[in-house]
Amino acid sequence: MTTPASTPPPIDERFESLLISPELAMKMLGKRGPGEISFEQSEQGDARRQLLHVEKVAIENKRLKAQSDASYTETVNHYLHEVLLGELTEQLSFTSDVFNNTLNLSDDTGALLDALSVRAASVSKLEPIAANLPWLYDELMQVVNSPAFRRRDSKGRVIVVETFRTALSFLGIENLRLLIPSLIIKRAMPQVTDPYPCIKLKLTQFAHGTAVSARHLAPHYKLNPVQAYSFGMLSQLGRCAIIRLYFKLFDKVQLHLLTESQKDKERMRHEALLKLAPSANYLIALQDEYADALSADLIENMMLKRLFIGDAMRQCATREPCEVGSMSKLLHQARTYSKVRMLHQSRIVEVAEVKPMIKEQEYPSGALEKLRSVDIFTLPLSKEEENS
Repeated sequence: MTTPASTPPPIDERFESLLISPELAMKMLGKRGPGEISFEQSEQGDARRQLLHVEKVAIENKRLKAQSDASYTETVNHYLHEVLLGELTEQLSFTSDVFNNTLNLSDDTGALLDALSVRAASVSKLEPIAANLPWLYDELMQVVNSPAFRRRDSKGRVIVVETFRTALSFLGIENLRLLIPSLIIKRAMPQVTDPYPCIKLKLTQFAHGTAVSARHLAPHYKLNPVQAYSFGMLSQLGRCAIIRLYFKLFDKVQLHLLTESQKDKERMRHEALLKLAPSANYLIALQDEYADALSADLIENMMLKRLFIGDAMRQCATREPCEVGSMSKLLHQARTYSKVRMLHQSRIVEVAEVKPMIKEQEYPSGALEKLRSVDIFTLPLSKEEENS
């Protein structure tokens, strides 16, 4: 059953909901099953409006106060998130800890990305750096021995790649330039996101779509496609960290408050806490507030010397106007195009609705036609052999 909403929610809100839960995004548009109330009528819809339009001020002040007419459970929920926000902002001040411990990335990551980004990149130069990342060995060995890259000898027998250097050589530099930033994001991706199991899938899709779109847009501005692709991919690091921290801290704070209320024999509070689950509303607002700034911090933490994306990410984080042809504007264009494609695939946006968004981005002549012909959500890997 579909009931048109009187005022469709903004496209950006629909997209942010899609990243968390496709079902939530559908409900925002009034698409629901028999017996379900519309998003506009629901407490969830009301909470979303409060959070994104009223309570954003509270987030900026690092406080999430309960509304005077809120139910007791909602009041407890606000308090839980107030505590959570305090812990989250404190952890965000330790960028290296977020990079190493939250995202599970090592300090060699920046050197590896630098080595990939230069024109003279070679397997012999990559191998000693990549060898310091055991997780990367496992990932690349899995890729190189997959059916897509499997090689056969003169007798038709499958060649099983067993050494890291052979794997790097079989894959080739151009494929590694696509694979390694993608695998870094894969490692950074949140793993446990109940009750929103689609987050990892949708965020991966958005990362790939943004990176591949940026790669195709770069030549129109005489920008480096390799750097543009890496920028599009790595710009998602902040989102990955915020989502990971949110779910981790929600469980931690909820458990602490449950223990506290049990100790103080506050049965009503204990029961209210048991009803609480991670909130899409708060998660969306926290990403909006902190993700890009955190991405800029994390990229800066890598101390990149050859991959020149730090200043562009910082400009995006400060939300300053971007000059057409700059790397920061390129990211906005790539993100916008990826969002539109994802929304269109999910059938939660009409073509007429996105035309103003597309026009605002001022895409170069011929760019959109090219992008429409590309599967931006699949890495454009090819079979090749690198002997360097």
